Amino acid sequence: MAVAGCKDKKTDNSTIITTDYEVPKPTAPISMGAVNDVQNVNWVDGRSYTVKIARHAVDSLPMVSNSNGQKYIDNSILLEVARADSSLFYSHRFTKASFANWLSPEYRDKAILQGMSFLQADSSALSFIAWLNYPDAGDDEAVELMLSIDPQRNISIQRFSYDDRDDLIEMDKQ
Repeated sequence: MAVAGCKDKKTDNSTIITTDYEVPKPTAPISMGAVNDVQNVNWVDGRSYTVKIARHAVDSLPMVSNSNGQKYIDNSILLEVARADSSLFYSHRFTKASFANWLSPEYRDKAILQGMSFLQADSSALSFIAWLNYPDAGDDEAVELMLSIDPQRNISIQRFSYDDRDDLIEMDKQ
């Protein structure tokens, strides 16, 4: 006959490691690096224009903070369009306030002006994309706006969407 005894098995918890998660503490305000982009484009009647886009962090603009209290310095973007003889056709410094009419109150308070890029030149306008975003968010959360400058230097601004981008790609393929 066999006799078996029951004994409580001891559980060994010595291999379980626990750590407390600490929310990162805010550091000094963070700024994005300066960007200077220069392109030559043919526009009205095939004439050559130089497009310059320069982004700079600006300490005097209101800073924004993320949910952890980390502060970010906002940017300004200088957009210049010069004729072939180097005379300025258009020059304007944009800040987030330049786009306030196209932003929700939350974006006006918590987003920064992240960038601008040249989109296209056609007979009616030079077009650019400006985007604003929460400073520590992914690009898919950005608000994109299309700026168009016509030959009379009038500027228009409208929302830009991924559908618009797809339409432009299809037009380029034709």
